[in-house]
Amino acid sequence: MPRTQAASAGRCASRAFLVLFAAGLCSGAAADTIVVPPGMYHADHQLHLLVVNLSAEEVNAQWPQLKTAVHAGEVYTLQPGVALVSTGMALVAHNSADVPYLLHFSGLPLITLQTQQTIVDEPRVPGELVISDGNGGVLSAQMGIEVRGGFSLSFPKQSYRIEFWTDTAGTATVDLSLLGLRSDDDWNLLALYNEPLRARSMVCNKLWRMLHTPWYLPYEAEAVTGVSMVHADVFVNGAYKGIYALSERIDRKQLKLKKYNGNIRGQLYKGTSWGATTFYSVPPYNNAVRTWGGFEYIYPKETTQWEDLYALVDYVVNAPGSEFLAEYSAWFDTGNILDYFIFLNLLRAEDNAGKNIYIALFDAGTPYFYVPHDLDGTFGMRYDGTLYPTTQGLLLNGLYERLMADCRPDGFRERLRVRWNALRTNLITHDSITDLFAQEEARLAGHGAYAREALAWSAFNYDPAHAEYLSGWLDARLSYLDSVFNLTCSPTGVESHALSGIALYPNPATGQVQVKLQTGDAQGRLCLVDATGRVVLQQFLHQESSTVDLRGLRPGLYVVQLHRSGRITTSRLVII
Repeated sequence: MPRTQAASAGRCASRAFLVLFAAGLCSGAAADTIVVPPGMYHADHQLHLLVVNLSAEEVNAQWPQLKTAVHAGEVYTLQPGVALVSTGMALVAHNSADVPYLLHFSGLPLITLQTQQTIVDEPRVPGELVISDGNGGVLSAQMGIEVRGGFSLSFPKQSYRIEFWTDTAGTATVDLSLLGLRSDDDWNLLALYNEPLRARSMVCNKLWRMLHTPWYLPYEAEAVTGVSMVHADVFVNGAYKGIYALSERIDRKQLKLKKYNGNIRGQLYKGTSWGATTFYSVPPYNNAVRTWGGFEYIYPKETTQWEDLYALVDYVVNAPGSEFLAEYSAWFDTGNILDYFIFLNLLRAEDNAGKNIYIALFDAGTPYFYVPHDLDGTFGMRYDGTLYPTTQGLLLNGLYERLMADCRPDGFRERLRVRWNALRTNLITHDSITDLFAQEEARLAGHGAYAREALAWSAFNYDPAHAEYLSGWLDARLSYLDSVFNLTCSPTGVESHALSGIALYPNPATGQVQVKLQTGDAQGRLCLVDATGRVVLQQFLHQESSTVDLRGLRPGLYVVQLHRSGRITTSRLVII
């Protein structure tokens, strides 16, 4: 039987069978020794940590007497013995050399990754994954693994991308279902290093799935425009790496996009950097490459054809006002862009208005829609893990600036008001959202996960008071959005992309930008303001045309302010 088939069969074994198997592993084991089946434990011999993935109920039922030792690869003596174990309990257990280990009984799934080569950011290296699901099932499979991420690559705790292989060379892949999630060959293990409660990504993705339903669900009943995640303990090459989120991936299969059949039907693009992704500019494209304007071409894999996405961006950027208002619902699914705008601003996810998104198409001739991605810099925290208490301001891009000028009786602003107020009666309330966080926090704390995370990463300090910070931030944010989303609609000034008085080129820019003063005095003070409202650059202009050095500024969307003659003129600049 092929290895992956055997793994699948083993996954279906009952808990009772595994307990009996465990008892038979060591016929000479004493009745007071807990015997842990292979795959359901792992030890870090540097941290002196032993994690056992047996439920407390199972252990207490199988070994009801005083428990004095644990057989997990070798015998660890409990000092002192314990009558009853509980989930999340940490005990002291000495190995055969009398070295004390911290023994944790965790009900969270346990994932061990083993490779012979160093795991790098491409290419994938071969290895083996063993996963104990916390319910008595153990799966073993061959894999290719690589480090994943952008800014997160700078963190000491790395995220991984895993692909299941049929052999060590990766000549073919195999779909596996993990921990009740979808069946697929491609998975993410998210490190969550910059999240104080290790819960933001989990809660945000859950909230999106509760908030939004894809418009084409009647045609594809299993379509999900988001991902599900499960927390797990992770060991990599014998070292305990802490708590991760095993996550599904956004792809054609998850979204149920129509397959390529010689003609392009379903489409999927990933926003990886600022540029055309913000709908402020339409740079030229090249079908010889799989990237354009901050987008990565994900699907179809069989061909590269940027014309369709280019036409979408060009329409949003350049369509006359009356044409835009009349036709935008044919280009974008209005229910989706409405929900995403609410979601984006509820989270105040400043890194997700252009990059860190997907744009997808279900089938040729249908409207495009947004899919969220990388939702860690949210709810009062930035992408780098620093707290950002600002609760004011709307997050916009070129598309949403134009939509916010739609003041028709059945236009975007009216639909926004109605949708927001409806959601505020149930899903988007202070209590419902803080309850989602409280559930994840209680689960992790109850399984001892925060204590283990602190062992693996000395910089981590679990602070329950962070939940209070998050609660206060959310309360203020909801109050602000209640006010803004219910304002009387006025299109004045919102429709303009580049206000009179200042011209910037190129835009998007990299390295430097030319600033041309179009009217009035040929001098003034230029300020560049980032997405957090912080002035990151100031320069005095003394002539009609000036060069501004942008080196050292991170890619993103900036507000440009020109101060002169007692007036402030603003525009927007995208740095790529």
